[in-house]
Amino acid sequence: MAESLPGPLAGVRVLEFSLVFSASYAGIQLSDLGAEVVKVEPPGGEPFRQLGGTIPGHGKNFQWANRGKQSLVVDLARPEGLAVIHRLLPATDVVLINYRPGVAERLGIDYESLAAHKRDLIYADINGFGTQGPLAGHAASDIVAQAYGGAVALDAKIDPAGAPISPSLPVGDLPAGLAAAMG
Repeated sequence: MAESLPGPLAGVRVLEFSLVFSASYAGIQLSDLGAEVVKVEPPGGEPFRQLGGTIPGHGKNFQWANRGKQSLVVDLARPEGLAVIHRLLPATDVVLINYRPGVAERLGIDYESLAAHKRDLIYADINGFGTQGPLAGHAASDIVAQAYGGAVALDAKIDPAGAPISPSLPVGDLPAGLAAAMG
């Protein structure tokens, strides 16, 4: 078997704070390019570990979205948990995050808080409506992006009650994650 060469991002460390797919997909891309990606999860793991799996804690969506990554359990609601993140920052190059607006600030992992510990930190915050404008403070998910963008209506699938059915492919999250990684 041929020995694999290190990727172009070998030596780059990424801390990923994510749920579902946009930041997770960015982390996959960076890992595939050779970066060391550390997925930070709360005690008990992220909720999507259970979705679609036959083995508890190993749902297929979770496995796919976190392949090639290391996992670190940290309780960010406790000062000791945040201290762990602060100790990792000197050796961290990139932070990926896709939490709801205001969550990173509440947990102390927003850009300003983390950059105080590492000035040259690259911080990619993927969110549904940006940081300015009338919807900036609103939470979003892939299905919300698809609805706002018209993809749900274009799919034209409805349930028996007439409500739109969510498309099965996260067409908002995947390109957002790819764009964040390539950025």
